[in-house]
Amino acid sequence: MLAPWVIDELKAADLNDERLNKRFFELVDQLAKRPTASIPAACGGAAETAAAYRWFDNEKVTFEKVLESHIESTRRRIATQRKVMLVQDTTEVDVTRPEEQVEGAGPLDGDTRRGALLHVLHAFAPDGVSLGTLHAMVLVRSDDKPLNATLNRSERHAIPIEDKESYRWVQTLRQAQAEAQRQPDIEFVCITDSEADIYELLVEAAGGPRNTHYLVRACQERALLRDRTKQGSQADLPASLRPQLLAASTM
Repeated sequence: MLAPWVIDELKAADLNDERLNKRFFELVDQLAKRPTASIPAACGGAAETAAAYRWFDNEKVTFEKVLESHIESTRRRIATQRKVMLVQDTTEVDVTRPEEQVEGAGPLDGDTRRGALLHVLHAFAPDGVSLGTLHAMVLVRSDDKPLNATLNRSERHAIPIEDKESYRWVQTLRQAQAEAQRQPDIEFVCITDSEADIYELLVEAAGGPRNTHYLVRACQERALLRDRTKQGSQADLPASLRPQLLAASTM
């Protein structure tokens, strides 16, 4: 018997095939019961394992379709909140094998490890309770494309943001802003790590919906206007924040 939460979570699932939908429910139930087990161990038998791999190989089972119903359930949970944290970050999916290459994998750090990058926008309640994933994208680095580390500063600056890996932060911020527009009565706080401290993201945030706030871990020394009425009056971000942080630490 399926766990009730699986039925509720996936009730919007639609893979355009009732048999695929049924197998989807069964797989989530099996994998959730043994989250650290391999697929064969979680499925519990040769026939069940073969059925699981056939499901994964079906062209109707796409990354976006699998997430679709979970995203809808996440939105329902968000709607019960007054304030929501939207956190985006990247994790590595390492599929390195010592004697064979996994098809479709790319380099993670040079030639030593293979896999993909998974960039996720996840929602949390203010008390830290997970509400679910709202958006996710997979990035696979090309073996032919040079990494930014091989380019000098001027060459990196000449690359359009749309052609950089860091563009994922801007794209995902737009998804967060779209969610804020979808639910205007909720206050959203968009949170990113220091890798997102790029000019293009800050510009995107400046034009965001009124019910959004932004928290970006600083990486660059940004120039700040001390007085908007006086042109040329500037201070750098670390120097401006240091006294406030010291005052907060003594409270």
